[in-house]
Amino acid sequence: MARFIENKQQCPLIYDTNWKGLVSNAGLDGNFYKDFGNTFYNDHHFHYGYHIHAASIITLVESKYGSNQWFNDNRKWVEDLIRDVSNPSDQDPYFPVFRSYDWYHGHSWANGLFGSGDGKDEESSSEDYNYAYSLRCWGMATGNKQLENIGSLMLSVSRRSMNEYMLISNDNTTQPERFKKNKVSGILFENKIDHTTYFGMNEEYIHGIHMIPITPASSFIRNNKFVKEEWYEKKLNGISSSIDDGWKGILMLNLAIIDPETSWNFFSAFNFDDKWLDNGMSRTWALVYCAGLGGCH
Repeated sequence: MARFIENKQQCPLIYDTNWKGLVSNAGLDGNFYKDFGNTFYNDHHFHYGYHIHAASIITLVESKYGSNQWFNDNRKWVEDLIRDVSNPSDQDPYFPVFRSYDWYHGHSWANGLFGSGDGKDEESSSEDYNYAYSLRCWGMATGNKQLENIGSLMLSVSRRSMNEYMLISNDNTTQPERFKKNKVSGILFENKIDHTTYFGMNEEYIHGIHMIPITPASSFIRNNKFVKEEWYEKKLNGISSSIDDGWKGILMLNLAIIDPETSWNFFSAFNFDDKWLDNGMSRTWALVYCAGLGGCH
């Protein structure tokens, strides 16, 4: 974390006085899409959510076993990321109110300052609610009840909206009947839905991008009914057996929501291959998640 807090990462953050936010310096050379377009406010809620979640865990552990020095030294850095994405105060002169989250639609939009003929879009529902979960975790870890409540409210609203627009069960009455068999939106635009991703059309990509990262919030948003339909009707159970990279681990950990024992057996197997873990995913966490859902004896 020190690399980012000291701003020594590959693409350091700078403060933009025009749109009032913390952006990567990557796009200043004219390459707008470098660093996922962060310089132009793409995906801030996706990316900053991971940092806030990590900071929450450090703070929680330190409060139990340390001196709270890390929190005291780095609180402002973490909360500046929060102010960039979901500043709740119209009295803050440095950041707009809720830059990313659209309370009317009930989820965030990933697009920043880029124009689009079909309007703004959202690809990864899971990284969206991961931000809300991370905000809630930070509030809980630091005793900030306001931020905890905002995160909880965002999660609650997202749970409803995402199961209307992006995670599509058989009893969904919002999406067109012909589209429901896809089970997930892929990319949800304001004007259309496109069952694909920005990085490929493999089914594990289209479904997996709505799963990562898998945390306790996953089983809150992704209800058992939907996960069961997606796994069996969309034949993810068959797809997973032929995948030989990190997407395999994502699909198999998502399975823990409805079948923690099978998921536990997969991750605890003697012949488990680490290449089935997605970047940033650990086998330890996978086993803890399965166990928490009842997958170990």
